[in-house]
Amino acid sequence: MQTKTNNTLNEILIENSRSLKNLTVFPLIGRNNLSDLTTFHQAINDESLEVSEISDQGSVPSLNVHNKNLTPVFIIDGQTITGKKLKQNRIVTVSTLIAETSTMKLSVLCSERGRWSRTDREFASRESSMFAKARFSKMETMSQRANGSSNESYDKSADQQQTWEQINRKFSSFNDYSSSESMQDIYKNKEDILAEFEKELTMPENAVGCIFAIGNRVLGFELFSSHQLFADLYPQLLKSYALDAIERKNRNNNQPSLDDAKKIIHDADNSLAKQCKNSGLGNLFTINTNDICATILMLDDKIIHFTCFSKQMRNEL
Repeated sequence: MQTKTNNTLNEILIENSRSLKNLTVFPLIGRNNLSDLTTFHQAINDESLEVSEISDQGSVPSLNVHNKNLTPVFIIDGQTITGKKLKQNRIVTVSTLIAETSTMKLSVLCSERGRWSRTDREFASRESSMFAKARFSKMETMSQRANGSSNESYDKSADQQQTWEQINRKFSSFNDYSSSESMQDIYKNKEDILAEFEKELTMPENAVGCIFAIGNRVLGFELFSSHQLFADLYPQLLKSYALDAIERKNRNNNQPSLDDAKKIIHDADNSLAKQCKNSGLGNLFTINTNDICATILMLDDKIIHFTCFSKQMRNEL
């Protein structure tokens, strides 16, 4: 099935940019479509969401999640999942809604190649995502694979080897080290500089999303159903782009224009979206054109999460 994404983004307003170093953000202002959802952070903190290995032996690409809430729980694409019950840290392959009072297998990727055992060591914050460049590579590969196989769910089409390569490349670029090759350790080692971005690049209260640019290239946007959902997830998304921005050795101090920001929204709003098989609640659509790739998670005809990357991101890899 194909559907045109017409009129899904036409009411979004783009505010003037704000920048720090070579990272620029454009707030997206839109309607607050209140959804009765619980966020991953809320559910983990109040222990209403349980995450565990699928068996004593475990399985790298899957975790069990049990939602005790009377509302769906939203987990964003690239979300880091850690914990003493897990044999290694994971990241979520695609934005997922876990139905109320239900249990399901969640598709994940390993982000800690050097460990396969439970441990008592201290974990870095869960409030981080797979860095933006790796999310783009993952999404582009998944879109290509899902389009090639109508029988495979989109969330099961990720490439684990590609993810390890991206994480190792980031370690090498920063001349960094982790005993278990954990992506979380990259964030932990850059906490101070990432905190600068979080402090300086704040969002207005009525924002529902943000466009991100490094140098003069607009590289992606994130759009959510409500002000609160975006506010909850913005810090980790910002840090995922900031980690890429500080990696660049030769900074381009030129900044993108408002027209550059408008173009990626226009491209997304005028592209064909293909519906995919989806393991969670709601409907999942993907876009894969010459210029952008994206996923759109919808529930009751409302966009819960729209994540989009410009294929200019390839120049950042």
